[in-house]
Amino acid sequence: MHGQSLRPQTQAADDLVDKETLDLRQVQDFFWRRWKVILLTSFALMAFSFLSTLMMTPRYTAMAEILLEPRKEKIFGSENILPELNLETGNVDSQLPVIQSINLLRKVVEKEKLTEDTEFGTPRPSLLAVIMSMFRTEEAEAGADPSLSPLMLATIKRLRDALDVQRTGRTFILTIAITSEDKNKAARIANAIAERYVVDQLDARYEAARRASTWLAERMEDLAAQLRQSEEAVAKFRKENNLVATSSESKVTISEQQLSELNAKLIAARAEAAERRAKYDQAVQVNSRGGNLQAIPDVVHSLVIQDLRKQQAEVARKEADLVAHYSDQHPLVINARAERRDIERSISAEVQRILINLKNDLEVSKSREDSLQASLSQVTGQTGLDNNVGIRLRELERANMANKTLYDNFLSRAKITQEQSSFEEREARIISPATKPIRASFPKTGMIVALAGVLGLVFGIGGAVALDMLNSGFLAAREIEEKLGFPVLASLPVLSEKDRKVDDKVLDPARYLIARPLSRYAEQVRGIRVGIQMADVDHPAKVILVTSSIPDEGKSTVAQSLAFSSEKAGQRVLLIDGDLRHPSASKYFSAENKPGLVDLLTGGAAFEDIVLRQGGLTVLPAGSRSQNPPDLLGSERMKLLIEKLRTVFDYIVIDSPPLAPVIDARVLATLADKVVFVVRWRSTTREIAAQNAEFFVAGHKLAGIALNLVDESQTPRYGAYTQYSGYYYKKYYQN
Repeated sequence: MHGQSLRPQTQAADDLVDKETLDLRQVQDFFWRRWKVILLTSFALMAFSFLSTLMMTPRYTAMAEILLEPRKEKIFGSENILPELNLETGNVDSQLPVIQSINLLRKVVEKEKLTEDTEFGTPRPSLLAVIMSMFRTEEAEAGADPSLSPLMLATIKRLRDALDVQRTGRTFILTIAITSEDKNKAARIANAIAERYVVDQLDARYEAARRASTWLAERMEDLAAQLRQSEEAVAKFRKENNLVATSSESKVTISEQQLSELNAKLIAARAEAAERRAKYDQAVQVNSRGGNLQAIPDVVHSLVIQDLRKQQAEVARKEADLVAHYSDQHPLVINARAERRDIERSISAEVQRILINLKNDLEVSKSREDSLQASLSQVTGQTGLDNNVGIRLRELERANMANKTLYDNFLSRAKITQEQSSFEEREARIISPATKPIRASFPKTGMIVALAGVLGLVFGIGGAVALDMLNSGFLAAREIEEKLGFPVLASLPVLSEKDRKVDDKVLDPARYLIARPLSRYAEQVRGIRVGIQMADVDHPAKVILVTSSIPDEGKSTVAQSLAFSSEKAGQRVLLIDGDLRHPSASKYFSAENKPGLVDLLTGGAAFEDIVLRQGGLTVLPAGSRSQNPPDLLGSERMKLLIEKLRTVFDYIVIDSPPLAPVIDARVLATLADKVVFVVRWRSTTREIAAQNAEFFVAGHKLAGIALNLVDESQTPRYGAYTQYSGYYYKKYYQN
């Protein structure tokens, strides 16, 4: 009944917790109870990282910067045929592997004698290196010269590993960084690589110029021979065909010149005729459509028309003034209008005259064109016999001109290339040489320790979560009610020696309850009594069995405290030590060697002779040892004894053995009205508590759970199962 009535009271709170996807209080409480584990893990990892950095060999990084700058102007003219550095993104990025190439690094290794250096060349052999060399086969470096020795290849590889080449943003600046154990060596090698790259650029240009100059020289010899042959062929052909030029400098014949002049005149005549035909056709088209002939260009540009239009404008203005002062029938108005009509007739006559002139000009142009065409046909007929000779001559002259032009171009380029090959123009220069670094670039102690701290926090949180998951015990009363469905009668706090100290004496919990009846512990024991009473109001329980799942859960202390609390309330109380195997209650009252329950049941002693009196509390010790405790506790004499004691005492508390190891508690449960099941805080596993308590639930004997030895300094740190400790209710208790 008590369990059924308790569930509706907590249902609302359970629903509220279930609805929350993330309770920040749980997170807060988790860190509050596990902060030591988290911080200890983080500090330990930070300390380990710091000590590890102290044992590492410091390394220093020196950087040199190179600026790539192509020529902005052609120093020797536009005929530059040497390769230039193209600063497109892909070409700039391609310079990075050039700096890291084996050929360039080999020259640096040779100049700096790095094969003799212990860091890059022949290192000090270690035991691990010797062992690894036994199982490792040397692999050839990609693109490496087969003639290079293994030591040279190994040195180049180590130098490349220590080298870092980067492009600064999207600029034309390349950064060369070398990392070494020696700061001076790092700066020296970085500068050597930068200088080697600049020199290689100059060498490449010089080699290209030399190859171009050699090729041009060879090609010019062939072109000169071709030019001589073509000139000789032209001269020989003219001589054989008796071709006379119009002048000493010109190579054109008289008939060719005459034909050219007539052809030019004919073209001009045709252009003039076409222009006049266009003007005349335009005027005819405008006239046929009823358009304004005065808008055609020749009419607009006519001086006569312009004068007539001025007179027309003047007469129109005069007419307007007269109309403003006189009527339409006034003689002056009539004269003005007659004068305006005369001018308009003159304009129309002039326009017609212009159209006639356009037609006459067109006919003259056509006649001239026909005359020139006839003359051209006559000359063409005279020179027709020389067409094949002229065609052949022009072919020879074109070939000669092509050879001459090609020779002149190559001669010019050869001179420019010869000059460029002797001029050192740099397309890359060092703008910031490497200097000795001030501090080590590795290890970065601060960063490593910080990362170790963050990683330690992650590991610490993970470990703390694992600890919480490994904790299989109950953390609070509400957790028992939620997961087992059993009512919790009280949460008995653990009492330290300082808490139990009264008048310079350290009391046990049961006697502390007597000495401090208004303490929190005493209040929780009273809560057990009330819970037992409320478990079945219609039939108040008189015989109470106190048990637990496993030993060391404090069930004997709870039984003693319950007995003392009932006695303090003025009831006649009997405490029976039913644990015949380990009689803790008997030892508590110093009666472990005195006769007791076993002797009473076997008939060896009388009740009044074996019981102990502690004020209003009567104690029945366990008595002598028994070889068969379950049979003795389940005997008919035990049942008759309990029935008889019900009439004598108001409250009978039986301290029984744990339920898991032996069956004594199951036997005694048949004699009890209600059972108080003790569960130790954070110790008793959920599975074993649920399994053993279920036995009493099946027989409707379970009054409730007593959560014992609760550390109230820790209970506010368990999120959804948080409960307030006695500190929050301090003013209500007197400890």
